[in-house]
Amino acid sequence: MAKLALIVTSEKLDKLFPAVTLATTAAISGWEADMFFTFWGLLALKKGYEPSSVSEDYQEYQDMLAGAIDSGTMPGWREVLEQGGRETGKIKIYACSTTLGLFGMKEDDLETFVDGVAGAATYLGMARDSDVSLFIS
Repeated sequence: MAKLALIVTSEKLDKLFPAVTLATTAAISGWEADMFFTFWGLLALKKGYEPSSVSEDYQEYQDMLAGAIDSGTMPGWREVLEQGGRETGKIKIYACSTTLGLFGMKEDDLETFVDGVAGAATYLGMARDSDVSLFIS
């Protein structure tokens, strides 16, 4: 079975959507996908946190994206993740332990769909066996 490893370092919508789209496409195609959220990407996993902005380079598209999500013509990134791929059981989501400490967060602060907390060394061990590794920042 093929395996994808994704490192997500941004909480911006224009970074989250490609990451979850790649992970869910992999899962639906029969691949396993491990997602490692670190630095600002970890914020997207915090309970109650709702990313609503895009990167500075794409500000001109922010209202268009927000409008599509608000109107329901485009699902939110969590919906894509949960309905598109998580239900396959092939996507695992990990929060970076170092970043949790840096942000003063605990595992209880994370969304329930997070599978675990891992350090960089642990995640690299998982990613070592992947067929494709991507860094989304």
